[in-house]
Amino acid sequence: MTNVDPTDQQIFWDGVWRQPDSRDFWTQVDPEIASLAATLSPLDRPDVLDLGCGLGRNAIAFAQAGHRVTAVDLSESAVASVREQAAEFGLTTIRTRTGRFSDDLFVPDSFDIVLAVNVLYHALPDDFTQAICHVSRWLRPGGVFYLTCPTLEDCLYGQGTEVAPHTFELEPGHVHFHATWHHLEELLVGFDLVSRKQRDHVWEKGGVERVSSRWQILVEKPCAP
Repeated sequence: MTNVDPTDQQIFWDGVWRQPDSRDFWTQVDPEIASLAATLSPLDRPDVLDLGCGLGRNAIAFAQAGHRVTAVDLSESAVASVREQAAEFGLTTIRTRTGRFSDDLFVPDSFDIVLAVNVLYHALPDDFTQAICHVSRWLRPGGVFYLTCPTLEDCLYGQGTEVAPHTFELEPGHVHFHATWHHLEELLVGFDLVSRKQRDHVWEKGGVERVSSRWQILVEKPCAP
C-alpha cells in the first residue's frame, strides 16, 4: 500500500473549494439529503455532524431544519465558506472546525446524526475503516449514519495510480476508494441497515458517456439492550 501525502490532500481540496464552479455545483443540496433533513426531527435527533462538510450545503440544510450542526473539513477554505454562509443565513446553530475524518475528533456519544457525503472514499482503505470506527463511537445509541461510496462500476474506477486495493490516486492528493456492497457490509458490522441503494448517474464529458455510480447507505447505531 502506498502512502498518500496529507499535505497534497489539503492543497488539492483547498484548491477545489476556491474554484468558482465548485461553489455553483457543490452548494446544491442532494435530494437524498433534503429528504433526510425533512424527515429526521431535530426534537428526536438534535445534534448533527457534517463530516467533510465541503462548502457546507448539508450543514446549512440541517441547520435550517432546526438541528445543531458541527461542520468539519480538512480544508480551511471550505470551513471558512460554511462560516460565511451561516452568517449570511443568520444561522447560529452551526459550529465549525478543521480536522481529518481519520482522526478521533470528538468524545463518545456526541451526535445523533452523522453525514459523510462524497467524503470518506477520498482516502486509503485503512483511513476509511478508521473513520467508520470513529463514527460508531461518536454516535449516540439510536443515532443514524448516512454515507456514500463509489461502486466498482463508477467511471473513475481504475483511473490514475493504484495506491491500494480498489483505490486510485487521480492526481496528487485526490484519492478514490471504491467498494463492493459486501465489503461495505463488513465494515459497517455493528450498525443496523436502514436503507441501501446504488445510484447511477449518466453524463457526458467531451462527447464520451460516463457513469457516476455511488452507494447511498443509511445505518443506525443500535440502542443498548
